[in-house]
Amino acid sequence: MAAAVRSVSPLVILACAAGLLAQIPPLPNVGPPLLLRLDGVIEASADAARGKGFTVTSLGFLGTDARRWLGVTDARTVGGDNALDGKDVLALVAPFTPNLLVAGPEELVRQLRDAPPGSHVRVEGLVDRGSRTYYLRRIESGGAKHSKRA
Repeated sequence: MAAAVRSVSPLVILACAAGLLAQIPPLPNVGPPLLLRLDGVIEASADAARGKGFTVTSLGFLGTDARRWLGVTDARTVGGDNALDGKDVLALVAPFTPNLLVAGPEELVRQLRDAPPGSHVRVEGLVDRGSRTYYLRRIESGGAKHSKRA
């Protein structure tokens, strides 16, 4: 009887450990880097951006009270093996105001923040889903391409 208990004990311990591990939730924001490219029309208000794309995304700029709105015509994740596409990322941040908090090299942030209303822009950057930070790495506006490697 004692030998049977000794041989079954390790199996019981392993089964319990597997059950406990199955209850641990996945770690947030763990996965490949999430690079998001947005194309659209930049505007000074949400009303002005409506109808310029399939959705409107609000942009806040870290360190300022400035707000801009992008009438998004295309949203894509770039590179990597992400399970999310661009529209999924926008849906994740949609409940928040502003939707994305723009950060990055001052030159790139300024170009987006100060772009004339009605300008067509393409921006690309790293998204931190937990904080909604959109770290710019490239902006194209009016045929001009600007990027800065940090």
